[in-house]
Amino acid sequence: MSKKRIFLFDVDGTLTASRAVITDKMLDFMKDISSRVTVGIVGGSDEAKIVEQLDGHTEIATYLFSENGLVAKKGSEVIGKTSIVEKIGNDKLQDFIKLLSCLHV
Repeated sequence: MSKKRIFLFDVDGTLTASRAVITDKMLDFMKDISSRVTVGIVGGSDEAKIVEQLDGHTEIATYLFSENGLVAKKGSEVIGKTSIVEKIGNDKLQDFIKLLSCLHV
């Protein structure tokens, strides 16, 4: 049985400086590695911001996980989508937000 592997790369602070566009050197590296292994890109931002940071070079990844993994795409096809509100409900989310605001972190 062959094992399937996916190499996952975060956007901010890994592929790019925080909120910046990918450098030519990193882009060349990603083009090289994506020709040899399956690559996924993960980011906390929405897809539009991630694509902007990749300077439109979405071909460097088979998978794109935006919004902290809440939206998953393979190529242009959405293969998964959820929201925290769907999972825990708005009341619990609001309670959690109130708790966090009390912590003064």
